[in-house]
Amino acid sequence: MKRLLTIGLIAILASTFSFGQARPKKDKDKPDKPRPEKKIDKEKVKERFKAALEKRKKHRENKKPKRLGRWDGKRIQSEELNDLREKMRELSKELHELRKKHAEEMKKRLTEIKKEFANKRDKVIDENKPGE
Repeated sequence: MKRLLTIGLIAILASTFSFGQARPKKDKDKPDKPRPEKKIDKEKVKERFKAALEKRKKHRENKKPKRLGRWDGKRIQSEELNDLREKMRELSKELHELRKKHAEEMKKRLTEIKKEFANKRDKVIDENKPGE
């Protein structure tokens, strides 16, 4: 009995309280208030964009990490270093050619192995004479 009364009381209280707020309805009959047109000065807008761009550039430059003790990509001009660079280029070309030759040899060897281990069951089946 008590349980039914408490459930009923809760239902009555929930129905009396409204959870949403009432908003005044807009009258569609009333015309909207005329608003003055805003005049845009293109020169001022351009100036503001330029100022914002400069500010972003400045911020980005300050954000970049400072590289201390690292090589910044500047080439050191020296006869010895230039000679070493040339030798390294030549060696890398030679290595590339050797890799190509090795790949071709491997392809040939693999085709030979494939032929060697080919399945010869068709030949064996043809040689078998039925009825023997």
